[in-house]
Amino acid sequence: MHALLENKLIVVAGACGRIGKALCKKILASAGEVVLADINEEKMKEFAKELETEFKKEVFFVKMDICSRRNLQENIEKIALKFKKIDAFVNSSYPFGKDWGKVPYYELEYEQICESLNLHLGGFMLAAQEFVRFFKKQGYGNIINLSSIMGVYAPKFENYAGTSMQSSLEYSVIKAGINHLGVWLAKELFNTNIRVNTLVSGGILDNQPEIFLQAYRKCCASKGMLEAHDVCGALVFLLSDESKFITGQSLVVADGWGL
Repeated sequence: MHALLENKLIVVAGACGRIGKALCKKILASAGEVVLADINEEKMKEFAKELETEFKKEVFFVKMDICSRRNLQENIEKIALKFKKIDAFVNSSYPFGKDWGKVPYYELEYEQICESLNLHLGGFMLAAQEFVRFFKKQGYGNIINLSSIMGVYAPKFENYAGTSMQSSLEYSVIKAGINHLGVWLAKELFNTNIRVNTLVSGGILDNQPEIFLQAYRKCCASKGMLEAHDVCGALVFLLSDESKFITGQSLVVADGWGL
């Protein structure tokens, strides 16, 4: 066990997602303490049991809605009451509406665009607000938001040829917004002992068609599509004191996809 996160209490929102799950395991394997936060309580209960079996320790969890200020405040208060501190908050949430990813850009209604922006980008902004409030009172803190290469680079539309997949404009705009949220907050929080960074992930394997995987692989240095655990080493580094002078950065982990 590597003790990079010893004595650190880390809240992971979106804990039941692909990266969220891998990160929670990596935090525990790095001697950290993790609080699972997710909107899906049933999945979270199952995941908590899995972690408790694997790591032989109790795992605390809260039902968190990053789009609800009241819910965020209540959960932060509950966690702080139990653990007496929160060292870091990682937002790997992925909120989306009923039509997410199903409608081509040129056919989207205004209301569909607003729903996506409100839930995803709005939720990340709101969650950051509430954790910054807490960290300011505490006197220190660390926020890491999860983003995507689609918020940094133009899509490689040719990779989607022959598939039913698409790269949606609203997704790219949301992720670009999350990247700049980190920059803005980091600068505004100078001299507060609160740092903010963004982990910009490449594509994560999730049963994509082989034709897409092959096209994507040609754009990368060694592997192509990543597995969730492939980005967790960088996240643990950003959570640890080894990176205490890194703030306002978007760290790209994408096997060279953008080159």
